Amino acid sequence: MSFPPTGHLAPPPAPDRSSIQTNAIILIVVGVMCGGMVPMVFGIIALTQLDSDPESARRMNKIGWIVFAAIIGFSVLMLVLSFVLVPVFFGVALLPLLFGL
Repeated sequence: MSFPPTGHLAPPPAPDRSSIQTNAIILIVVGVMCGGMVPMVFGIIALTQLDSDPESARRMNKIGWIVFAAIIGFSVLMLVLSFVLVPVFFGVALLPLLFGL
C-alpha cells in the first residue's frame, strides 16, 4: 500500500469558469427584472472577479441567489399579509356603514 507523501495535498479543483459566468449573467438579468438591485450588484461583482479569483466569484453568485430568494420570500409574505390583513381592517372599519349604525 502506498500513500502520498505528507504535506503534498492536491489542490482543490478550480470552479468551472463558464458555469460561474452563466450563473452571474442570469443573476444580473433576474435581479434587474424582479426589482432586486442587490442580487444584480452581486452578479456584477462575480463577473468582475471571475478572472482574478474564481472562488470568490462563486461565493458572490451564491450570496446573490440567497439574497434574491430572501427578497422573493419577503415579497410573497407581504402579498399574503396584504390579502389577509387589508380585508380584516377595512371590514371592521366598514361594519358601522353596513349595519347603518
